[in-house]
Amino acid sequence: MQKSPVQPNDIFQKASGLSSKWLVERIIEFPDLPLHVRLNEQGGNERTVTVALSALLDTRQWKPVKIAALEENPAAEKEE
Repeated sequence: MQKSPVQPNDIFQKASGLSSKWLVERIIEFPDLPLHVRLNEQGGNERTVTVALSALLDTRQWKPVKIAALEENPAAEKEE
């Protein structure tokens, strides 16, 4: 599997519009397509969407709210 800057349990929010939070469920690797991410909406609606990783990393579309790897290892953030 390709290395992804996004990991399961990361949380994102759409850059405009609704303030709902979306939890990264998993990274999906298709044979002939770029990496995709399955997101689950938190807080009631429980919708699921699949988006290209490049779209999720586009700050005009999505904003990171919580990056699980940094929450688990705060020292990693200080080392950079």
